[in-house]
This record gives sequence, structure tokens and C-alpha cells, in this order.
Amino acid sequence: MSKEEKHPHIERPSKEQIISVLKNKPPIIRKLYLDTHMLILESLPDVVYSIDCKDGQMGYGARQYGCDGWGMAALSAHSKWVSLVFMRGTSLEDPDGLLEGTGKNIRHVKLRSPEQAKERRSALRGLIKVAAKFHG
Repeated sequence: MSKEEKHPHIERPSKEQIISVLKNKPPIIRKLYLDTHMLILESLPDVVYSIDCKDGQMGYGARQYGCDGWGMAALSAHSKWVSLVFMRGTSLEDPDGLLEGTGKNIRHVKLRSPEQAKERRSALRGLIKVAAKFHG
């Protein structure tokens, strides 16, 4: 079985398609995911993105590792938070201290509530735009 068969993707999914893929996640997590996705699209209107229909991870810039290689960022829904993962996160300046993680390259931001996401919106937009320059 090919990678595409194990993890089918939808290119540029609609809001309804995203909700369908995330149907087993709590409503608050779906809202956080969609709000963060929309922030990325507002920040980078021409970004290429696709969602993995099996695990719900959205890849930006290219598909996630395991499909078409490393992208710029990924969005994933967990049971109690949403993670915005930056593939070259260690290269990003993070004046607001949002980035977490200890890996060689990857860093992530955990969003646990709509209020927290709203407070971090400007800082997240900055991280997204800088990450896009590295992906170039």
C-alpha cells in the first residue's frame, strides 16, 4: 500500500471538509484548529496546503513529512490543544517566547483556548510570516 493510500490528502480543503476530518475532536479543538488555519491563510494567502484525511494534520508549504517532504508548518489537533508546528522552528526569532520543544529543528506552539489564541494572534502571525521566508 502506498503512502497516499495509507494517508490520503485533500488539497486546499474547504471548511466543511476540515470539520469532517476532525469530526471526532471536541468542538473547542475544531474551533481552535479552524481559527489557526484561517490565521495562516490570512497571513499567507498563496500558501499551498493539504490535510491528511487519516490524522487530520494540515501541512503548509508542502505535505507533511512522509508524503511529499518537509513543508513550512503543520497544524495538528490533539484532545486538549492544537499545535502549530514550525519545521525550521529553531531558526525563528521568538520575542514573545511562544515556541516549545527540544528537537534539532522543529518547534511548536500549543493553543489551549480561543482566548489564548486571540492573545497570541499577532505573535503567531509574525512567526508564520518569518517561517514562510525560510521555506521560500
